[in-house]
Amino acid sequence: MLCSISQFALSQIKLSGVVLDSATQKPLTNAFVKLGAHKVIADANGNFSVTQPTAGTHTLNITHIGCDPLSLPLFLVNDTFITIFLPHHLHAFEEIITYAHNSREPDARLIQTISSKKLEQLAAVSLSDALINTNGISFLRTGSTIAKPIINGMHSNRISVLNDESKQEGQQWGSEHAPEIDPLSAGSIEIIKGASTLRYGGDAMGGVIRILPPSFRDTSYTEIALLAKVETNPKGGLVGLKLERYNGKSRLGQRAVFNVKRNGDAQAASYTLSNTGFEQLSGSYYGLLKKGNNDFSFTSSAFVQRLGILAASHIGNLTDLNRALSSDTPLINLPFSYNILAPSQRIQHYTGKIKWENKSDKLGLVSSTYTIQNNHRQEFDNHNGDLNAALDLNLWTQQLHLSVDNHLEDIRWQYGAMGEWQQNTFKGRYFIPNYLRYKAGLFAIATLEQDAYLIETGLRYDVQHTTSYRYEKDILNTNQFQFSGLSANVSGWRRIHQDVRIHLSAATRFRSPDINELFSNGLHHGSASLEFGNLQLKQERAYSLNAALNYNHNKLRFQVEPYLHYFSNYIYLKPTGETQLSIRGAFPVFNYVQTDASYAGTDITIKYQLATHWTTELDGALLLVKNQRNQTFIYGIPAQRTTGKLKYSFDGLSLKNAYWTVSSSYNAKQNRIETNEDFADSPAAYTLLNTELGGQYQDTRLHVSLGVNNILNTSYRDYMNRYRYYADDVGISIFLILNYTF
Repeated sequence: MLCSISQFALSQIKLSGVVLDSATQKPLTNAFVKLGAHKVIADANGNFSVTQPTAGTHTLNITHIGCDPLSLPLFLVNDTFITIFLPHHLHAFEEIITYAHNSREPDARLIQTISSKKLEQLAAVSLSDALINTNGISFLRTGSTIAKPIINGMHSNRISVLNDESKQEGQQWGSEHAPEIDPLSAGSIEIIKGASTLRYGGDAMGGVIRILPPSFRDTSYTEIALLAKVETNPKGGLVGLKLERYNGKSRLGQRAVFNVKRNGDAQAASYTLSNTGFEQLSGSYYGLLKKGNNDFSFTSSAFVQRLGILAASHIGNLTDLNRALSSDTPLINLPFSYNILAPSQRIQHYTGKIKWENKSDKLGLVSSTYTIQNNHRQEFDNHNGDLNAALDLNLWTQQLHLSVDNHLEDIRWQYGAMGEWQQNTFKGRYFIPNYLRYKAGLFAIATLEQDAYLIETGLRYDVQHTTSYRYEKDILNTNQFQFSGLSANVSGWRRIHQDVRIHLSAATRFRSPDINELFSNGLHHGSASLEFGNLQLKQERAYSLNAALNYNHNKLRFQVEPYLHYFSNYIYLKPTGETQLSIRGAFPVFNYVQTDASYAGTDITIKYQLATHWTTELDGALLLVKNQRNQTFIYGIPAQRTTGKLKYSFDGLSLKNAYWTVSSSYNAKQNRIETNEDFADSPAAYTLLNTELGGQYQDTRLHVSLGVNNILNTSYRDYMNRYRYYADDVGISIFLILNYTF
């Protein structure tokens, strides 16, 4: 927001002004403006006028369809005129990039924020949907329905997904175990990259994805939003409902969200991807009560999902498996269906959280959070059918967090502690054992900010103790593992020009071997592979350097984020090049191994405003990874990719604040692979074209978007899709999204 104020000496205090679109400089009609108890609606030219009988400090609240609410503190002495520029077009459809810190607190983190408005307009039913257009984020996919975010080339256990302060705990070690998150329940989503992530755990080597709770406007209101999405591939849709209410007198805010989604089999360019249907039911409640200097909040959520596993990925014998790995088409190709048959998965995740915050002059902000989570994962295979789960994993987690955020003179201090108890039990086929795990951590961060620079340093200590239990021939076998270590970082930024800021950070962190890396033994159902762990694995240590250059002047915005990570005892899943026949079919074989590795890469974004209504954007991601012990390549690393987008903003076609985009994404062939290591050749490079048209329908509160993905119906296979061995990826898809707020 840019605001310029000029004052006029008249006989009474009057605040007047104009609300403009920051992208087009056009007036924003019908903006709602509130100053104290006085409420007005901006006219057709965006003008408003409010009379305030008393001088002093007041809060000006402005809301408009397609924008987040804005609260602006003002100190009024005499009559004032204010011009407010709201980021309307760009706000609704582009992530907001915050470099190094926000305006309230000194901070050295690199943050990208996705607003609640954008999540709703994307109809983001999964975390991958929410992050799909974010530069620096790619995905590890398993078929058309499962996707895990990749940051700096890292995923799964090296990425932390947080619900506010609490880490999301499921069976996240699996390549086909996507985070059980409903983004439509979030207030916003933060993607935090760089070394300044110690507050969230020493194992967040790639970065942190943080799901933030909603914020309520200061005035009393009730709001109902309806969301609907239909799509042709996979054929199906989504229906969502959001209820939000805030009582200004009691200072109680409440929000409830419900979403239902169902899709049938996805379609490749020339055939059906059989048994890839998808069903999801999710809901959440968030309540916030403010009493004096205390904030009390309660969160509960439920996430239930059932999804099919590509039928062609589960093969009965070695001969057919070898045929499938060399075939251009899947061996099993059935007519389209909404039915989900074995092989399939059923996932349930339930969360409850209470949080207390207190603000005081002496201690600053004190925060404590207790979270309990239950994750229940069932996997059904062809051998057992749909009635009895072949593998049944039940994970309980309890977490306690305590933190203090305070200022002593020019230094901001953040320190705190966490504790976690976790218990996992299994039924049916053995893959990982029952185990009991305890975690504890302490952290301290000091930040010094001046006008032209900021310096931050942090230190963290974590300890983890795990005991595994498994009966073998009526004998209880146990294993105990304890890992501990220090993590540290030094970060900062410097403004070298009004339009240029550089950011540098260095860190060392460690990660303990996870339960699957130690104990995996047999069929990993969802990824259709046999995986074997290694009890001799040591803890992993990373040494990281991150940098960023941000240039933002007039029509041009440029940002580059280079990074370098060196890993000692790097753990990864390596294909053996062999296939094996088991009682449940024939599958490729993978082993968990350990080496030293280096990651070197950069993320680049260039945005330029070509004309009043036209903007263009170019994103690129480059990553080179090497096994440093024997100078070979490492399996499962994303290939280089670029994305270009052209956007036209306009009013017309019965739409206001409308946009039309055309984008092209190019994924290179991954040539940095070892000969004869993988089970199939690396897929060829491919280019996808997408387009979308959207906007606010006339003067209503209905937002409409219509789009087409993979316009040319391109046949392709992505190197980071585990089902590339058996079938092509998804073909052309048309979607329509309707979002109406009462």
